[in-house]
Amino acid sequence: MRVKMSPRRALFTAAVMTGIPTLLFATCSDKFSVFGILIASALINWPVIRWLDDRQWYREWIKEESK
Repeated sequence: MRVKMSPRRALFTAAVMTGIPTLLFATCSDKFSVFGILIASALINWPVIRWLDDRQWYREWIKEESK
């Protein structure tokens, strides 16, 4: 069974999901369209968020196996 995300991990996830698009928009808004920046940030955020979720799942799986 999945457990709730810890507050620290939730804060880090939120910072990653908002920080990357903000940085891209601040640095590249004159070169690229808003949709291009959103697509780029989604392509960057997806593996990071997926990695965080996999780590959470792995920790829970190890706890279950060690019981």
